[in-house]
Amino acid sequence: MTGASPIPAAGAPALETRGLVAGYEPDLPIVRGVDLSVASGELLVLLGPNGAGKSTLVKAIAGVVPIHAGTVSIGGRDITALPAHRKIGAGLAFVPQTENIFATLSIQENLQIAAAVLPKARRAERIAAMYAQFPDLAVKPARLAGSLSGGQRQMLAIARALMVDPPVLILDEPSAGLSPKIVADVFSMLTEINRAGVTVVLVEQNVKAALAIASRAIILVEGRIGHEGAAQDLLDDPILARLYLGTGQAMEARRP
Repeated sequence: MTGASPIPAAGAPALETRGLVAGYEPDLPIVRGVDLSVASGELLVLLGPNGAGKSTLVKAIAGVVPIHAGTVSIGGRDITALPAHRKIGAGLAFVPQTENIFATLSIQENLQIAAAVLPKARRAERIAAMYAQFPDLAVKPARLAGSLSGGQRQMLAIARALMVDPPVLILDEPSAGLSPKIVADVFSMLTEINRAGVTVVLVEQNVKAALAIASRAIILVEGRIGHEGAAQDLLDDPILARLYLGTGQAMEARRP
């Protein structure tokens, strides 16, 4: 593994699934035939009621939930059969909601482990780049990751994922458990990452905040795509939001 980002096929989506069926048990699929196409440079948010299959979908794409049918491609390359650790080298980085850092190791050690897949000549350079991008982490690199605040932990998790300079970054509920101010900081950071050229796919329950930064939204309902369209259109349409997300979330999706 070289650690270099793969070159996508001309015109190919950054991320694509075809007929994806996935779940923990073959006879009880949670994701039921999802066709998903994410263009290079998009910031896509996956929404839906609890139990809709959002997290299962991204975990299946990342290789941590079994796929029973269908395909996953990155930049036109079929990566369906690759194990999770090899999908990183294929250009897909995944930040799970929990257990996304090594709490008993220092910030520096967390980054060093993430950099281990790179050629030795690039490791110090990429770690330095992450400290430059996330200056809060650079203040005390010897600090144990388990002692960090929720926002700092999320920054470290994202920095670890970005270590290999991936073209596609997927995050599962990055705002979970964070205060509104820290959520705003994390979402601002994701916007900057996207503007730098990384395709971002985001699973979120914080509907308003997610739609505010996304270019497109997909709503999953019972493991299938129930609606997709421009994020702004959903933000401006409380009836559509109520139909797919429920009254409380629809109200949250409205502008103040």
